[in-house]
Amino acid sequence: MTDFYHDHARNLLIYPQTSPFITSQLQQAIPELKEINGAYFAVPRTLRNAQVLRLFDLPVPPVITDHNYDWPIEPGKKALEHQKVMTNFELMHPRSFNLSDPGTMKTQAALWLADFLMRHYPKGTMRALIVAPLTILETVWATAIFKSFLNTRTFEILHGTAEKRKALLAKKPDFAIINFDGIKVGAHSRKKFELDGFSLALLEDKDIQIVIIDEADAFCDATTMRHRVARLVLGQRRFLLLQTGTPTGNAPTDVYGLSKLVNNAFGKSFKTLQHETMYQPYPGGFKWLPLKDGYEKAFKLLTPSIRFDIRDVWKDAPECTTQQRQVQLTAEQEKHIAGMKRDLQIQLKNGQLVNAANEAGARQKLLQIILGGIYDAKHDSHTIESQPRIDEIERIIAHTPRKVLIFVPLTNIVHSLYKQLSKRWRCGIINGEVSQKERGNLIRAFESEADFKVMIMDPQPTAHGINEFVVADTVIWAGITEKTRLYKQGNARAHRPGQKWPVTIYQIVATAFEKEVFRRLETNLSQAGALLEVVRRGEL
Repeated sequence: MTDFYHDHARNLLIYPQTSPFITSQLQQAIPELKEINGAYFAVPRTLRNAQVLRLFDLPVPPVITDHNYDWPIEPGKKALEHQKVMTNFELMHPRSFNLSDPGTMKTQAALWLADFLMRHYPKGTMRALIVAPLTILETVWATAIFKSFLNTRTFEILHGTAEKRKALLAKKPDFAIINFDGIKVGAHSRKKFELDGFSLALLEDKDIQIVIIDEADAFCDATTMRHRVARLVLGQRRFLLLQTGTPTGNAPTDVYGLSKLVNNAFGKSFKTLQHETMYQPYPGGFKWLPLKDGYEKAFKLLTPSIRFDIRDVWKDAPECTTQQRQVQLTAEQEKHIAGMKRDLQIQLKNGQLVNAANEAGARQKLLQIILGGIYDAKHDSHTIESQPRIDEIERIIAHTPRKVLIFVPLTNIVHSLYKQLSKRWRCGIINGEVSQKERGNLIRAFESEADFKVMIMDPQPTAHGINEFVVADTVIWAGITEKTRLYKQGNARAHRPGQKWPVTIYQIVATAFEKEVFRRLETNLSQAGALLEVVRRGEL
């Protein structure tokens, strides 16, 4: 990268000329640029000029420094150097990605970016919209804004009816906080696709010029209504920051939707990306697998981006290890699985199973049998004997002196496991049925009350945005999840900065299918075809 000289007295950035063509292009973008003796050029150091220079890959000194910004943060904490680097990177690259690991404190860096811009521009002309999972709007973002800025910044959580959302937006808060699907309230495609109601009001609020999308992998599918609305409503704001530590949770092609929002995927089509990064092991089938360099090629679309590994910022991290615990199936489970195996083999022979929807339904049914609770057509739950799995979970809990997180993907199993475990330990449940208020109360109690031993959770609403779980040193996956993002972020609830003890991740397995799913989760492979592969090998 080219060297530069900062003339502090005149606040100029001076660079050697490396190409007359580049200098000419820069002069069109920065009219104030002055050439010096045909060998150098000087540019006034302003925010806009610094952003243009970075577009041309020229180095610039940090714009936000300890001399011009006080890094407001929760009392008792301090701004860390890597967070300052994040904030300056995001300032220099108005449309960018922060791909840092969970636990690297991306939230605070994004808030500093917004706060600095609000100070830099006239009051009310540079407001921020934060788009995040519903489960963390209050517990993560609203809490961080309040603790960082106290009463100097206003915020509103845009939730409820469409009219309520519009009324809250009309208050013109510094930070408007909304869930993913909240942005499309009012949008429809009855006769033609158009924005209406709240989505239209959001589009027309031109003072919102900063958009921060947290857990942005929720927008990886560019074909959804959610993504289509996001492109219209959010895509043209001056600052667009996408944050996710798992941009390729299922396949290299997951980057397409993210890139489409930020840089239009550099004009590339989804099919082109798919063929560049993946291949079909069975021509004509639905299964696609990553090429050896598929992920590397895919990440090129996520530009510009910054990423910190948790190991870079958490030098004294305790060890995190994974153990797989094999349990036996009961006779009742084996009976159900044997019947299912016959059906799957028949489907495989006649080609029915070579269909993503059919396989997904079969995977879900198998998971219910394995965990001990089948749903019927009316969605009533029926218990299947699964005591060996419960016994192993109890054995793990009994052998740790500290607290335990248990992830379970089925609501009926969450409740049955709670009923069983609460006979011996004080337990709590966090899933989609628990209100935000009760959720907050449970988290605080789990953190502070010594006798509160076990938290049983659905990974979907709880695998991100909760920092208080560092009081636990044990994570048990009582049942598989098929989303790499949820698996990695669920583990990161315990193994993150603030953790004092070594963390152990336990995977409870009884079948080859579960082992295959965990193998794919660990190696970041798609779950498509996982069941089919096990059936083909005759291992179900």
